[in-house]
Amino acid sequence: MLATLDGISLLWLLLLGHLIGDFFLQPDHWAQSKQQHKIRSSYFYLHALLHGGIVALILATTATLNLSLALVTGLLFSLIHGAIDYLKLLLGKTLIWFLLDQALHLLSLVVLWLFLLPGAGPQIQILLSTLNWSNGWALCLGYLLMLKPSAVVVSQLLSQWTLAIEQQTSKENRDSLPQAGQYIGYLERLLVLTFVLNDEFKAVGFILAAKSIFRMGDLREAHDRKFTEYVILGSLFSMSLALFTGLLLQALVYG
Repeated sequence: MLATLDGISLLWLLLLGHLIGDFFLQPDHWAQSKQQHKIRSSYFYLHALLHGGIVALILATTATLNLSLALVTGLLFSLIHGAIDYLKLLLGKTLIWFLLDQALHLLSLVVLWLFLLPGAGPQIQILLSTLNWSNGWALCLGYLLMLKPSAVVVSQLLSQWTLAIEQQTSKENRDSLPQAGQYIGYLERLLVLTFVLNDEFKAVGFILAAKSIFRMGDLREAHDRKFTEYVILGSLFSMSLALFTGLLLQALVYG
């Protein structure tokens, strides 16, 4: 059915089309109108038709489908995309539902690809067979450790000083965005782990230096040696966990 483009390349094109249509070709006022007016918004239908048009364009120009069949397929995909978007609008505008929405969109594209390309199954099997699953699971474990588990470990390491710091630090200095510090720690450790696994130790030093610069104002305003030591300890504990995890994974996976 499809012969002009190999199966995997066509799948990448469909995924690229979704990325462009959902983010780069959807202005903010479209998204705001959809959120406010739901299916009464004209942009809701325009956005769905845009995705269908992208799919039709890809199929008509890179495959052996004739124009009529490509347009019918694109129209059908518009309905599917619209139904998924409507579900997200009903469930709410949160990170979880956003991720679920994107997962359903990607799944619908994969199902479309499998339907149009009878030989797609074997190609996926070949692609999966080239992956080193043991290394993949080890890396997955390492990255997951950088999130909540490492945050708990750092919290426990600092626990003997936390109460004293909270009592001595003024409320203004303690105020911050909810859970912002936790997510900063997540991103910091994920970046450090990635850089260590790629032997980019200079980049690790850059992260440490950048964080020190941003925190310098807080530490200077605090006028509290204990608070300064507490922040430095937390940062060093956090980065040490990421560094040692990265070195261990590097030895196990690539050694």
